Amino acid sequence: MKGNSEITQIAPMNHNTRSSIGRVSYFVLVMLAGVWLVVAGRASGAALSTAPHIVTLTCPYRISNMALHTRGNKLLNAQNKLVVLHGVDLPSLEWTNRGDHVRRSMRAAVTQWHCQIIRIPTCVNRWFGQAPGQSHGGRVYRHIVDQLIQYAARHHVYVVLDLHWNDMDRTFADLGQHRMPDHSCVRYWRLAARRYRDYPNVFYDLYNEPHGISWITWRDGGICTGETKTTVVTYRAVGMQRLYDVVRHAGAPNIVIIGGTSWAYDDFGITHGYAIAGKNIVYDCHVYPWKPRWMHSFELAAKKVPMIFDEFGGTGKQLAFGRKVIAYAAAHHISWCSWSFHTQAGPVLIKNWRYQPSAFGALIKKALTSSH
Repeated sequence: MKGNSEITQIAPMNHNTRSSIGRVSYFVLVMLAGVWLVVAGRASGAALSTAPHIVTLTCPYRISNMALHTRGNKLLNAQNKLVVLHGVDLPSLEWTNRGDHVRRSMRAAVTQWHCQIIRIPTCVNRWFGQAPGQSHGGRVYRHIVDQLIQYAARHHVYVVLDLHWNDMDRTFADLGQHRMPDHSCVRYWRLAARRYRDYPNVFYDLYNEPHGISWITWRDGGICTGETKTTVVTYRAVGMQRLYDVVRHAGAPNIVIIGGTSWAYDDFGITHGYAIAGKNIVYDCHVYPWKPRWMHSFELAAKKVPMIFDEFGGTGKQLAFGRKVIAYAAAHHISWCSWSFHTQAGPVLIKNWRYQPSAFGALIKKALTSSH
């Protein structure tokens, strides 16, 4: 890095030189050089905050038996036995720098609700430390994600690492759920995929809810529009094929989850020429009671490729819907995560931070306990 080389040129000055300019002047020069480097670093795009070191975390737990693969429309373990997982979504790291009770919620989801899989939504900008209130290039944020994944690994629970929010390659003010991934998502998966590639309990959910785009844009990327509070933004979206390839180029064999179009609801294109080229892919459908004809959105795909409902939920008035989804998933060997293990990000599963279930949450907790 240029900054280090500039400091090296100043530091080794010999005794005669230091004597000629004086000890005080010498230290002034060093301090000015340091200030110049900070200013230059900020002017060049704050590289330290946007480009953390690429690291691979070593998994300290004996969980190699958690490695899964796909065959046909099934998710299988190393013994080629069918695996079906049930759990919850644990949100808040998409909208906060440290999450809302995320460590305690992880423990409750594992020990009290008996989850086998937990989905963790994340935010590109917070991952890189670009949000207000963050420092050290997002190191604290990434450490929190590390802790959640390591806790799950210690208890032989799977985690879905979900890329939930991005900013259309613009500013933090535009942060949220957009139509498609942007180029910052490529950087995110390049680092995250390598970081957790030795954790076979981690699934990679490439992008939360693609919507408002064609199937060819979904697969291959292209020009895309996005709405902000004040304007309409045009940006170049990154397709699911490229994000998948980034994960594999990082050496990560982990299961990859890919949601379809229409807010990860429509999986029609997957069986009509737009499937992603690769292996160990599970396709996603987000199922909610306000989405009409929800079975028809994925039932054809479910006959040919592995499926997961990594978001589904409802209120106390929609228990019949919940029972129908759970029964359908059981009959077709489909894994699921229910939204949400939070008191405010509705539809909610818990009424308070003592983890007392809502009416819909009671249905989910019963299903989790019975499948344990």
